[in-house]
Order: sequence, then structure tokens, then C-alpha cells
Amino acid sequence: SYSVTVQESYPHPFDQIYYTSCTDILNWFKCTRHRISYRTAYRHGEKTMYRRKSQCCPGFYESREMCVPHCADKCVHGRCIAPNTCQCEPGWGGPNCSSGESSPASA
Repeated sequence: SYSVTVQESYPHPFDQIYYTSCTDILNWFKCTRHRISYRTAYRHGEKTMYRRKSQCCPGFYESREMCVPHCADKCVHGRCIAPNTCQCEPGWGGPNCSSGESSPASA
């Protein structure tokens, strides 16, 4: 797991002043009142993130969250289908698909 800093919103309380009609002649029949209201505020916090950790078998390595086979010799004209095993394109052979099949000479 690892931590990241995130910005999160939360309801922040504040004192809201408002006026009502009342019988207070000294304040022109207007009375002050208070109430708690909330507005959206933002704060920074820590969030724990999790990532899947895969364990690849011997002869494989992780690529794009998948275990793929590893060929020590690059498959020149083919692709790696199992650890140190190349699948050659038609007309190519050898352990790393670098040997071309010879064509018979014209007579």
C-alpha cells in the first residue's frame, strides 16, 4: 500500500446572522438572530491506496499487470510463447527464429 495526498470536501459550520421582526422598539422592531449553517470547504488529507502485487512464475515477468513469458534470446522472426520458447513465422526456424529456410536452386 502507499499514501497519496488528496483534497476532500466537507461541510464547514459558520454562524449566519439574520434579522426578524420583533417588538424591540429601540432597534426599530428588528431583532438579530443567529443560526449555524454549513458551506462546502476543502482540506488536504492522506488516503491509503492499494495495488495488487502479482508474483510471476519463474521464466515470466510482469508487463501491464500480466505475467508474460521471457525469452533470453530475442525471437527475431517470431514471438515468445513460453519461457525460452519462440514460435517462428512461416519460413523461419531455429531456437530464436533467425534461420531462414533455404529455397532450392533453379535449374
